[in-house]
Amino acid sequence: MGLFALVLHTHLPYVRRNGVWPCGEDFFHQAATESYLPLLDSLGRLASRGLRDALTVGITPLVAHQMEDPHMLGELEGYLGRYELRALRQVANYEGLFAREFKDLAAFYALHARRRLARLESYRARGHGIAAAFGDLERAGTIEILGGPASHPYLPLVREPALLRAQIAHGLAEHERIFTRPARGIWLPECAWRPGAGIEESLAAGGVTHLVVDGPTMTRAAGRDSLFHPRLIGDSSVAAFPRHRAVSRRVWSDAGGYPSGRWYRDFHHYDLEAGFKNWRVTGPGVELGGKRPYDPERALRAAEAHAADFVALIERTLDRRERERGTEGVLVACFDTELFGHWWFEGPAFLERVLTLLSGSRVARPVTLATALEELPPPERVSLGAGSWGVGGDDRSWVAPETESMWPALAEVEGETVRLARAARDRAPGGASAPGGASAPGRAAALDQLARETFLRQSSDGPFMVVRGENAGYARERFDGHLARWRRLAGLLHDRAPDEESAREAAALFEIDNAFPALSGNDLAPGS
Repeated sequence: MGLFALVLHTHLPYVRRNGVWPCGEDFFHQAATESYLPLLDSLGRLASRGLRDALTVGITPLVAHQMEDPHMLGELEGYLGRYELRALRQVANYEGLFAREFKDLAAFYALHARRRLARLESYRARGHGIAAAFGDLERAGTIEILGGPASHPYLPLVREPALLRAQIAHGLAEHERIFTRPARGIWLPECAWRPGAGIEESLAAGGVTHLVVDGPTMTRAAGRDSLFHPRLIGDSSVAAFPRHRAVSRRVWSDAGGYPSGRWYRDFHHYDLEAGFKNWRVTGPGVELGGKRPYDPERALRAAEAHAADFVALIERTLDRRERERGTEGVLVACFDTELFGHWWFEGPAFLERVLTLLSGSRVARPVTLATALEELPPPERVSLGAGSWGVGGDDRSWVAPETESMWPALAEVEGETVRLARAARDRAPGGASAPGGASAPGRAAALDQLARETFLRQSSDGPFMVVRGENAGYARERFDGHLARWRRLAGLLHDRAPDEESAREAAALFEIDNAFPALSGNDLAPGS
């Protein structure tokens, strides 16, 4: 029997107190309402039916932090309450086109919001948030949670080795702080790899045993059959699982993937009077004037049919491989978590049905990556070349003419941040207790916040949104905003400002950017 490892990658930009609508905190609220909380519903039902070792969920430290942050959870509660009120208003008042259908849909949306709010309130009543609920499922044995570098940087383009090591080390520390157990595996941001960057050495030093790379990154180095087995990277103890691109694209494809089915909710069109996504896809290329109202029950039947089709594809792929090679293998399919629910509203129901069907399959058994690594130890080592899961399998989704000013500015920030951290370290043995010295509390707080702003600026989200052209203005605004905050802090450190001023500025910025609360500037220049 072959193994099937479903891997979800959960990541969003850091949006806490950095705008609300149309860009900002609503990114998180929409994903929580339509993806994270519904997925927890589905996984909870699977766990109650005894399903174990079902799938792997990567949750980046940035998202995990926001999932537990009191401000974000409080704002999410308000968002869900307003969501229900808008829906009820549509039930009572809507008299436009398709009035009966849209009123029925509004009642459906109101119930959706009420159920999500009840789940969230139950978590908060127990003193935690959404990330801890995923942690409960991991402790129950239903899922494995992957960690990742702190702010989801594009690691091959991090110029300062000290920052690359700090991103990985602190990301792992944050994962353990939030989930109360260390991460055995990580999600490699953007599946991006570059040999000689020191990535595998830093991961191995943190106890990481496995990660995922894109399929072509592996096949270029080890041949086509390498798609069905993990391999150790170079001389390290870290194993790479390749994503099976062809199977993954049956779901996630711009041209003909399941979410383009005619019965599914259309993501792109809102009813301007009611404010909800009330249309279904209807058909390929159908403009708004020809779209029909969304039918949730019919869409769920379509999701069940597509789940059966996907399971059949998994079984055929694994069966063919086993007949050809005479050995079992593991098929790894990877997707952004937000695809399921936010982009594809029926996605959580699809996933639940896929895993339910696989639990009874005689050909394919669902497993986590950790279990797959135990059952299929790497047969050999591989020297991976550069690659990513972006367009073209390289850097072009992040490095392009549109971002030509961003990368040199980031390189300057990285270099100066490391220099300031090292200068503080070198001053520490002598005169550290003097006003403005290396151990003065305000100066230390400013250096900590400087490191935090540097990490946030290293996130791959900004360049990606600029290249893609969606929310590019917000991405540039955020990139420049972190740069302005960084410059303010760097100026205080360069000028050896009064300690009280440094402390005040650091505290004010921490109120906005409080990710990585345990991060210290000393982490960027350890040792002597």
